[in-house]
Amino acid sequence: MIPGPPAVCEGTVVHRRAETTAHEFTYPVSQVWFDPDRPDDLCDLHPAWSARRPSPVRFRRQDYGGSDSGSLAEEARHDLGAVLGRPVDGPVRMLTQLRRWGWLFNPISLFLVWHTDPESPVGAVAEVSNTPWKERTHYPVPLERVADGRWETTFDKSLHVSPFLHEDYRYRLTVSDLDPTLEVGINVLAADDDVPIVETALRVMRLEASKAAMTRALTRGALSTRIVSFAIHAQAVKLTLKRVPIVAHPRKRTVESPDGVS
Repeated sequence: MIPGPPAVCEGTVVHRRAETTAHEFTYPVSQVWFDPDRPDDLCDLHPAWSARRPSPVRFRRQDYGGSDSGSLAEEARHDLGAVLGRPVDGPVRMLTQLRRWGWLFNPISLFLVWHTDPESPVGAVAEVSNTPWKERTHYPVPLERVADGRWETTFDKSLHVSPFLHEDYRYRLTVSDLDPTLEVGINVLAADDDVPIVETALRVMRLEASKAAMTRALTRGALSTRIVSFAIHAQAVKLTLKRVPIVAHPRKRTVESPDGVS
């Protein structure tokens, strides 16, 4: 798996839930693959895309990362290097949605980071956001090559993402390069069990970032960022109707101390 040039990524997300009540849904996604420090390499290829001014499709630095400024790639390298215990200085590629017609919500943006091997990423930074709280956290994790074109890692979940799941679970992240198809799987696992409670599979086709492909992404995927937000809230309603227990956000939970004082 090489970093490669900017690409338009079209595909689907499949979400399956096994715990409490079975539930499954699929929705289309339109994403991009690019060097986060060189968004102009992608956006300058089409007049309706921009990384510098308001446009129908726009990259805004403040929509990503742990700060509103600075190098996203360097931030990913730094965070991953802290986990690995050594510097990382290879290329970085980002798989994400861009802001469309002023709207953006990214459940997850994935930064893949290379080091000395140009065909195998050494790690990833998963940037996870929740709604409606608009919180964002980052999981820098090493990747283990488990097969040709397939990398995997498991790590603890810390962010309250779903009102139907606690935080005390683990994630299993899988990245599969089936060039030109890219698959990213994120499964939620119990702390002591490898059987998935929730499975999420993103499958996209990486297309050359030609003007034609970018126009198709703009016209066919004009509402893609809103579809993602709508799907999340619509499925939450369905789970509520199925009487799946709601888990309050940690800030709203009342924890009783041993002496009975809340």
